[in-house]
Amino acid sequence: MIVLYRKLVAASIRAQMQYKMNFVTSAATTGMIMVLDFLILSAILYRFNDVIGWNIYEVGLLYGISSVSVSTYRLFAPEINDFEKYIVQGELDQLLIRPVSPLLLLLTRNLDMSRLGGIVQGMSVLVLSLIGLYGQGKAIGLLLLFAPVAIASGSIIYFSIALCTAALAFWTHQIKDLQTFTIYAPANAANYPIGLYPSWLKWLFYTVLPIAFMNYVPMLTLLDKAGNWYYPLLTPVAAGGALFLSLRLWNVGIRHYHSTGS
Repeated sequence: MIVLYRKLVAASIRAQMQYKMNFVTSAATTGMIMVLDFLILSAILYRFNDVIGWNIYEVGLLYGISSVSVSTYRLFAPEINDFEKYIVQGELDQLLIRPVSPLLLLLTRNLDMSRLGGIVQGMSVLVLSLIGLYGQGKAIGLLLLFAPVAIASGSIIYFSIALCTAALAFWTHQIKDLQTFTIYAPANAANYPIGLYPSWLKWLFYTVLPIAFMNYVPMLTLLDKAGNWYYPLLTPVAAGGALFLSLRLWNVGIRHYHSTGS
């Protein structure tokens, strides 16, 4: 399965690299849009100095982890994000007749290489934030070690949320509007400390849409904000749990799929 995945991904990358200028332009555009987002965030923090006790470098860590994670998810799973068309237009039928998992085929189709711009931008914010914290006398050794874990877990969490949303299309058929609430809004919310939001929204971010475990919860400990020692351990646990549940929901949904027009 892994060998097949690697071959299909390599074929997808080769196909897109035939249009190198389009790739460079798209990646640069995506990166610049995300730079603008962070500039707006920086302007707010510059005016008010901090957000509920989080300074610009600490918020930069939250932003960098979230930005790289969501860009990684969008890089490797663009067809999950656009799954509605497979249901509405009946394109899923073409995948079901092939002797390969439909999910595997979706994960190797049309990789969105433009998201590399978002990854570079997010990593740049992350590095600058770590440098800023070091300049303030903060120890950053554990932060450096934990960053890859947070990014990998965050990518899995975003993918899991997207897969659950896609799976709902087996019953609802249309999910574009729903994605605003399950993917886009949480991705923006993760750029800020979760403690900033009202109780009902925090409950969502700790349960149904577990983005809090990606960056906010572990940083409570790693930035000495009264977090318990085990908080960083919850990040990969939450990612694993979210992935397990999303795969279960996907498998249930695909068993109940009825072809378009049936």
